[in-house]
Amino acid sequence: MADTQVAASGAEGEKEAGNKKINKMTPAEIDVKLNELKTSQGGQKSRYARQLIQRKKALGS
Repeated sequence: MADTQVAASGAEGEKEAGNKKINKMTPAEIDVKLNELKTSQGGQKSRYARQLIQRKKALGS
């Protein structure tokens, strides 16, 4: 029973590794995400895209 819980928490850790916080992204990573969003989530109009653009401007690039 304890093994099942450990395995489940390990799977969650792997999933979270792919989700990086916007304030931890480099300008290059922000560009990649913005390019991915052009075809999904309503393009540049989504809240996530607007936050990425705002962070990019804050970084000065």
